[in-house]
Amino acid sequence: MTHRLAILAAGLSLASLSAVPRPAAAQAVPAADAAPLAPDSSWVTRCAIYEVNVRDFSPSGTLRGVTAGLARIELSGADVIWLMPIYPVGVVGRKGPLGSPYAVKDYYAINPAFGTAADLHALVRAAHARGLKVILDWVPDHTSPDNPWTTEHPDYYYRDSLGRPEVPHDLQGRPTDWTDTRQLDYHNPAMRSAMIAAMRHWLVTFDLDGFRQDVAHFIPPEFWSEANTELRAAAKRPLLMLAEADNLDLHRAGFDLTYAWPSYALLKAVWKGVPADSFARAELPVVAAMPPGGMRMRFTTNHDETAWDNPPVILFGGSAGARAAYVAEALLPGRPLLYDGQEVESPQKLGLFVKQAIDWNQPRAAVARAFYRRVVTLTRTDSAFLGRDFAVLRTSSPDTVIAYRRGNAAVLVNARNGAVRLTVTGYDVNGMKNLLTHTVQRGDTVSLPAYGAVVLQP
Repeated sequence: MTHRLAILAAGLSLASLSAVPRPAAAQAVPAADAAPLAPDSSWVTRCAIYEVNVRDFSPSGTLRGVTAGLARIELSGADVIWLMPIYPVGVVGRKGPLGSPYAVKDYYAINPAFGTAADLHALVRAAHARGLKVILDWVPDHTSPDNPWTTEHPDYYYRDSLGRPEVPHDLQGRPTDWTDTRQLDYHNPAMRSAMIAAMRHWLVTFDLDGFRQDVAHFIPPEFWSEANTELRAAAKRPLLMLAEADNLDLHRAGFDLTYAWPSYALLKAVWKGVPADSFARAELPVVAAMPPGGMRMRFTTNHDETAWDNPPVILFGGSAGARAAYVAEALLPGRPLLYDGQEVESPQKLGLFVKQAIDWNQPRAAVARAFYRRVVTLTRTDSAFLGRDFAVLRTSSPDTVIAYRRGNAAVLVNARNGAVRLTVTGYDVNGMKNLLTHTVQRGDTVSLPAYGAVVLQP
C-alpha cells in the first residue's frame, strides 16, 4: 500500500468519523517488552529481494507464470522472491477493473485468477530447489469491505457513529483514500490472535520464508513483538521479516528490514539538483541509530513508486541515470530490492488495479540485466558491503558526485548529466580495481562520464 495518504477538506470534523479512539503513532518498544532479536542467518543478512506482482510478471498473470520465470529472477542476482498479495480481492468499492491486491477479501484463500494452493506449493518447492526463498506480502491493517470478518466479527473493526466499519485513517487521524478497505482495530485481543493465526497458517502450510508487512507503522509495535516472536517459533527456521515503514523502533519488535524511504526521496532530490554530497551525509545518523540486527531495504522503485511515479529508467534520466542511482542506493548499508522488469529497464508504468504484462524484450535487456546482477551480487558476496561499515568520502566535486566508503571499497556516483573529473580527499584510489567493470584506476584523478559510477577496491 502506498504511503501517500489523501487528506480530507479542512472543515471536516474528525470526531464525527470515529466512535472508537485510534492507537497513537508507533512508539518505541520498552526494552523489557521487546521481542528477542531475530536469529542470525547468512541468507537473511546477505539477501537481495525481487518483488513480484503476480498479475504482471507473466502473460498468464498466475503463480504458474512466476514458477516458469524463476530462472529470470535468478539471473537478476536476487535470492528472495517477495510475492505481492495473492489473496482474493474484494468486490465492494473495488478500484479499477481488477481492484487493489491490498483489499483482501479472505485471509485464508488464493485469488482464483492466480491459481490454486497446489500452484503455490509448486512455486515454493521450485524456488527452494534453486536456492531461492519466498516471502509473502501480508495486509494486517485493513480488509476489503466484503471480507467475512466484517459480518462475522464486526468488533474486529473501527466503526463510525452508525456502527459501520470505517475506511482506514492515517496516523494523524485523517481518513485515507483507501476507500476499498476497512480498518481493523488492534485494541481487540481476539482480532490480534486471529491475525497471527492467519499468518501462521500460510507460514507453516506453505513452507514460506517470511513476510512483508504492509503499512507496518499503522500497527501498534507491541503487536509486532508478539506476532514476530510467535511466527519465528512456529517456523523453527530463520525467517525474513520486512516492515513497510521507516520507523527504526520496529527492528526492536522483531523486524529485519525497514524501508529506506528518506534515502530514496533524497536520491530523487539530488537528481533534481540538490548537492550530491548531502546524500551520503544523511545516512550517518541512520547507520548510527540502527538497532542491532536491523537493516534498511534499499530501492529505486517498487510497486507503489512505479504505480504513482515513473520507473527508474524515466525518473533518473535514462539507462545510465537509472544504473547510477541504483549503485548509489543499493550499496548503502542494508539489502537491495529489484521490482518487476527493473533489471531490463522496462519503461512501463505498472498500475495496481490493472493487469499489464511486463515486456521483457527491452532494447539491450541482456546488458542491463548483467549490470544489475553485478551490483546485486556485490551486495551479497563482497565483505565490504556486508555489515554496517560506512563513511562519507570528500571529493573535489561535492555538488556533483555522491561519494562514500563501504569497508575497503569507495563508491563514486556522478549524479549529473555531464562528465566530471574529481579527486578524493585522503583516499588513495590509484591502482584500485573498478568492481563494476574490472578495469584498473590509473592515477589520482577519477573521470566519470555523465551518470557514471565506479566502485573502487584495492
